[in-house]
Amino acid sequence: MLKHAIYRAFDKKIKCGWHKWPKMYILIDLHDVIIHGTYTRNNDGRELYPGAKEVLQWLTDRKDICLILWTSSHKDAIDDILEWMDNLNIRFDYVNENPECKSNELLDTSKKIYMDLLLDDKAGFNGETDWFEIKDTLVEIGQWERTCFC
Repeated sequence: MLKHAIYRAFDKKIKCGWHKWPKMYILIDLHDVIIHGTYTRNNDGRELYPGAKEVLQWLTDRKDICLILWTSSHKDAIDDILEWMDNLNIRFDYVNENPECKSNELLDTSKKIYMDLLLDDKAGFNGETDWFEIKDTLVEIGQWERTCFC
């Protein structure tokens, strides 16, 4: 399922041309996707899932990808997480919004954020394995040079 979603998102951008939307918009949930759910307000003892750091850093470095943190955390916890991730060279463009894609004659973004890809445990994402699948798929489609997770 994830592999298919990645293929479809990149294929759509390539076929339609990046000129329609100059970026790929990826919504990424925090708990049980990027970090293990700690069930504490400030994410005490937070730990990244294996492979997440490398993939998120690669996505951060792509100028044609917009990362949106998708979380129901409180503002103070979000600020803390964003600072922590910034120290890991992981940056999100937005939190819970995509102001770059406004409503138009084809879509209404007043109640649903425009995205090309959603990474969320509620949508089937498995933090233990799927970061590796993302990288492998990106290698397969020629978006990432093959390197190992170290």
